[in-house]
Amino acid sequence: MLLRFFHDSCSQSGRWRAFCSDICGVLWKGMHEEGRPHQEEDQILALAKAFESMLAAGESRFFDHDDLEALIEHYLERGSIAKAQHVHRYASGLFPESLSLQLREAQILASNGKHVQAIPRLKNLLSFEPQNEEIHLTLANIYSQMHEHKLALQHFHALLRFADPDLRKDLHIDIALEHENLGEWKQAIRVLLEALKEDPSNETALYELAFCFDKEGRIQEAATFYTKYLDDHPYSFAAWYNLGNAHQRMGKYKEAVDAYDFAIAIEDSFAPAYHQKAEALTAMERFGDALDVHRETLLIDAPQPSTFCNMGECLEHLGDLDEAQQYYRQCLELDPNFLEAHVGLGVLADLRGEHDVALEHLAEALLLSPYQEDTLLMMSAVLKKMGRHEEADVCLVQILERNPKNTEAWEERVDNMQMLEAHEQALQLLDNAFEHVPPTSSVLGYKQFVSLFALRHDGEALRLLDTLLLADFAGMNRLLETYPGLLDDPRIASRYERFKP
Repeated sequence: MLLRFFHDSCSQSGRWRAFCSDICGVLWKGMHEEGRPHQEEDQILALAKAFESMLAAGESRFFDHDDLEALIEHYLERGSIAKAQHVHRYASGLFPESLSLQLREAQILASNGKHVQAIPRLKNLLSFEPQNEEIHLTLANIYSQMHEHKLALQHFHALLRFADPDLRKDLHIDIALEHENLGEWKQAIRVLLEALKEDPSNETALYELAFCFDKEGRIQEAATFYTKYLDDHPYSFAAWYNLGNAHQRMGKYKEAVDAYDFAIAIEDSFAPAYHQKAEALTAMERFGDALDVHRETLLIDAPQPSTFCNMGECLEHLGDLDEAQQYYRQCLELDPNFLEAHVGLGVLADLRGEHDVALEHLAEALLLSPYQEDTLLMMSAVLKKMGRHEEADVCLVQILERNPKNTEAWEERVDNMQMLEAHEQALQLLDNAFEHVPPTSSVLGYKQFVSLFALRHDGEALRLLDTLLLADFAGMNRLLETYPGLLDDPRIASRYERFKP
């Protein structure tokens, strides 16, 4: 058993991530060379009770070597480092020459964060037992915790030379994770493919492979791999799930939904497939279907803040604002700091024309994430509706100070000036904008036309309009929604008719 946690963090990526953040939480399992019988939980607890009773009574008793070692592991697994130290000191008095107790001492030091002290002891032990799996594993994990990933790889690779098949399965994952920690995605992919070649049922490898393909931007290759894999292993729900994720990343939402359906048919309690299916349906604007899938999720999984928030969003799109509000509030009951739910409540209030209430909710969201661009854009839009243009501009400036390439923020700033008939300032803003965003932006181009035309720069404005109509005629239709009177000018009307597709 590797000295490493694996946990399922099926979030938006749905991948299984690994590696504990503190070696104190590592499970020091694994059999040393002498071996010991497996200890049942009740036996270990009875042993712990006997040892602690002895200490409390100030007595001294004889305990079997393997029992003491098992007790050290028991305490280490639970993070009870001080108790593990007590047992080790007592055991060392009884068995001073025990190499395995020296290994436990090194593991206790590592669990206390004393890596530098643990490493020499482990290297010394390795000189006596160069093929001791647990020593190599302990060293590898310590080096990994110290971010010395290349040294960790040396010990994992050394283990591969004599490890049994069960250990090799885990070692491939460990090696791949070290390459991931180094950002060596190609090497990680190669190792994970080897892992699947040796053991096609290695689900962790399937998830890690998806993550690495994603990091490399090789999404189509991922889809091709999982499709081929499923030809030989059609009942792998993990492969169907990751195929769905690959399709979703490529915008192939229908194919993604089909893949998630296969994953669910094989493993109907696999909540991540439901979550991702609902996300794909939402992207397809099938909000009613997405809502139904979210409801199914609640039948098999504990309520998550994200589920309630997503349900609120679906209901918002379906026009059921009251029920949407209920779900956003349920989300916040589970997690008061769930930003998207605060934003959702702000959107609902804005849709109802309750702009002051909308600002309150958006302000709550900004307290959680002061520079969240979408929230600042939304707050700016609400402030503009309230005629508070200067405050709206402050929000937009905050965005552009941190991200001058945000085209939407430039568009909103210019629009804000144009609403105030401040066309000179609007043109100045456009000059600034074109220093940071592509001058081919037709939205900004049409706004430039509006201000030029308003300032009676007719020749320049009409020449620009010719270019814009040729490049993006639909943009003119959007502009006319705001300025329908433009077609009253025969020069603009004739151009509009001439360039109409």
